[in-house]
Amino acid sequence: MNLEKVLDYLKNDKSDKDILEHLWIKFRTDYDKQDYYLGKMSLMHSWDYFISDLDGTFFRWVLQKEAVTAFVKYLKKQNYLELDLDNYYLFLKDLDYFTKLEKKAYNKEIEYFEYLNAWIYLLLKHKDLIDWNSYINFLIYSFKTKEKITPFRFSVNKIKEVLLNWWNFLFVSWAPSFVFDVYLDLLKKYISKNIWESYSNNVFWFWSNVFLNTLEYTPLWWRDHKKEFINLLKQKNIINKTLWWMWDTSSDFWISYSLDKWNEFYFVNPEKKVIDNFDNFSIDWINYHLIFERKDSIFEVDKNDIKFI
Repeated sequence: MNLEKVLDYLKNDKSDKDILEHLWIKFRTDYDKQDYYLGKMSLMHSWDYFISDLDGTFFRWVLQKEAVTAFVKYLKKQNYLELDLDNYYLFLKDLDYFTKLEKKAYNKEIEYFEYLNAWIYLLLKHKDLIDWNSYINFLIYSFKTKEKITPFRFSVNKIKEVLLNWWNFLFVSWAPSFVFDVYLDLLKKYISKNIWESYSNNVFWFWSNVFLNTLEYTPLWWRDHKKEFINLLKQKNIINKTLWWMWDTSSDFWISYSLDKWNEFYFVNPEKKVIDNFDNFSIDWINYHLIFERKDSIFEVDKNDIKFI
């Protein structure tokens, strides 16, 4: 099913079927039975954790776009005579529609998550056109040779405060592991250079696990996935106490329901839906903050004193 058709189908589908299930990818949520997650859990120590998202909260949504851009560039470097031309033609059709979606997302004409769904569908559907491991290496090279990308100052100040107090910092993100491993490597090098090298050892992370060979996917995708995963880490006595939290979308309100009482919850450069749904989704025993960063200014906004123009 081409990208345009599958997105139209999802809009009219009344089931909870995810876009990747249209690629015959099987979803799993048994985090405590997978070596990928168990291995990461074994490296963690029982302590207090500050928990955060990464893209959109530390960076301004740049790697998703870069993943597609690098895929297209890498594909164009291939010998066209060695490509499956029928599948290549289907890819070009999907890419043309994706480019239109990207413009709509930029102009706020569609939900941003529709664009995010589209890019991961595009890459995984057409991954057999290329050597995947070589593409990942090309993505790493492409991203690191770009103009310097600096994290939000507010988020960096928070991670610095956490690490200097010898607490632990935990990233939990919906995004696929093959992309965010690149991002995390960038951030850990930033920590080593700007805070202290050994502090990067107190940074842990969990992404959505993609089994490229078996067509399985373990998402930390929807709001309930993240909440259930945090509760699993609590049950295993890995998280003794939750500290502050940083996120950026309205679906992240649900994560706050698994927090310890009176935690500080920071929405960093949040989407408008956070403000629209604030009264309906917020709970009394969590202290929510709306943080905005623009050029050389960082400021907190009172939800009741916002005027959109």
